[in-house]
Amino acid sequence: MPHVRALVDAALPAPGPLRRLGWGSLTTNVGNSAWYTTWAIYLTREVGLSPATVGLGMTIASGVALALATPVGRLADRVGPREVFAALQLVQALGAAGFLLVHDAWSFTAVACVATTGSAAGGARTALVAGLAEGAERLRALASLRMIGHVGWVLGASLGAVVLAVGTRAAFAGLVAFDAATYLAYALVARSVPHVAGREGPRPRSASVLRDRPFVALAALMGALSLCWGMLSAGVPLWIAHHTHASTAWGAVIVLVNSAAIAALQLRASRGVATPGQAARRGVVSALALAASCLVFASTAGLGGWAAVVLLLAGGLLHVTGELLFVAASWGLSLGLMRDGAPGEYQGLFAAGEAGAQMAAPILMTTLVAGWGRPGWLTLAALFAGVAAAVPAATRWALVTRPGAQRWSPTRAGARSGGC
Repeated sequence: MPHVRALVDAALPAPGPLRRLGWGSLTTNVGNSAWYTTWAIYLTREVGLSPATVGLGMTIASGVALALATPVGRLADRVGPREVFAALQLVQALGAAGFLLVHDAWSFTAVACVATTGSAAGGARTALVAGLAEGAERLRALASLRMIGHVGWVLGASLGAVVLAVGTRAAFAGLVAFDAATYLAYALVARSVPHVAGREGPRPRSASVLRDRPFVALAALMGALSLCWGMLSAGVPLWIAHHTHASTAWGAVIVLVNSAAIAALQLRASRGVATPGQAARRGVVSALALAASCLVFASTAGLGGWAAVVLLLAGGLLHVTGELLFVAASWGLSLGLMRDGAPGEYQGLFAAGEAGAQMAAPILMTTLVAGWGRPGWLTLAALFAGVAAAVPAATRWALVTRPGAQRWSPTRAGARSGGC
């Protein structure tokens, strides 16, 4: 426990409103992780839904979250990100509690849509942090919140393992209620931080962010990199189970190593991202690391024993490197290139890009990794390599369209002005 306490203290932001958000993030991620550790068993074994029904329902719910991400960001600009973020935590609390009432495909899909609607809060939360911090402190605060969130993720996974070991209906119901309570607690914490003013001045046209084509392009590219989350949650476990002779338990080990690494290193990985050019450079390295991880995972086809384990862990380390840098790049680009007056709308667009990727991830991982095998990993590697090639040009394009923004040149890589 002293080690956990030290990790929590190191991960939390400085005392004040952002630290309160950190405690809220820690709490809700304990419940969230515990739920995601157990939800598949609960819904299929206890509720009696088929895996296909669960997959279809979650895809529909993800589509709802995708459709709402940008409008939610726009609403945050009008009434304030604190209010919108707190309200969406209440929505997630209701959705989480609703899983106790699920009994068939229709009720599951309805509850999943409510629960996933709350996940559109990502843009509002980033806008809230941007309003509570200034300059480089914004990235530090976001990194701290992600670090403390992953401490909660590790703790929650342990709680979920206990519930799975107990395996009773009452244990699952208690966990669902606990998850809902953590969202309620986060809503109360969010309401306790200072109000951040909504948009001032003339109201821009409703679709203004969608007309910012370079920003849309970067949101799509960062969304493609967010497929790394689907790789870890679905692609790697399916690969290990169907295409290697390694124990499926190694998939869980890779997830735990990933969460621990993010909890320990996200703040360090986000340092030095002071300009969009520096963020773009992190994005390129991230994409190349993820492409390399795909190649390493592909090399384990048909392997067993320690050869498979060593390569799987190596792929996992490349993956977490790519994920750490992707998150830093996404923050640096979305915050550094958003236009004044609409932070929620701009952050909502980046959240929409990620939501779209997460909606496609289950189908992509099932088709490419489980279905195609090694060629599927090679296809993913090519996709990430394509992102690496496109990010510099999209960043240059965005900077050119922003008069007064810091210009970026590929010949100045690593310079103080940023480079990629």
